[in-house]
Amino acid sequence: FREPLYVGMLVRTLGIGLAVGALVVVISFPLAYFLTRTTSRWKGALIALALSPLLASVVVRTYGWFVILSRGGVLNDVLMAAGLIDDRLQLIPGVLAMTVGLTHVLLPYGVFTIMSSLEGVSPTLELAAMNLGASRVQTFLRVVLPLSLPGLAGGFLLTFAITISAYATPAMLGGPRSETMATQIYSFMVTILDWSMGATFGALLIGTTLVLLFSA
Repeated sequence: FREPLYVGMLVRTLGIGLAVGALVVVISFPLAYFLTRTTSRWKGALIALALSPLLASVVVRTYGWFVILSRGGVLNDVLMAAGLIDDRLQLIPGVLAMTVGLTHVLLPYGVFTIMSSLEGVSPTLELAAMNLGASRVQTFLRVVLPLSLPGLAGGFLLTFAITISAYATPAMLGGPRSETMATQIYSFMVTILDWSMGATFGALLIGTTLVLLFSA
């Protein structure tokens, strides 16, 4: 804790975890709500499609974002062609690229967790609230959201815990200036062969995760 480099790395790791957890919950909730409430005969296929990214490895999905966000990637090509930028953006390596990549990688976890919570919220409660004069927004804020909070909290904590311990995505989309605890632990254990520091960082990461999870 006396080294600003290590303190900054811990803060960066926790910050990315919080950002990814929040983004996953915000993006997953509408999708999970739609999949839970839809009466389409294709509901099973839609759920399978939402969870299909889990069929590909983390490395494959992360490499896809590398192709999209790199300086010579698809995003820069589209922005240049549209005349929105004059010079190509340097998005990789960086914290933004890691956040985007991890959010996509962990999105199915958020959808699945929130869906399990919404399945326990009866649609008749929403109909009853609207029959009593509540608007759709009021019904959402006063009925659906409070009853689905356990699923939202579970999705956030699950993605947060996975994010702060993730290695592949930060290693591919981050860089020396954007190292996380997991990539630093790998460097200590494999590259520098300083197992004592690697074990210390690992214990610190596990302890921080347990404190945050149990405090929630």
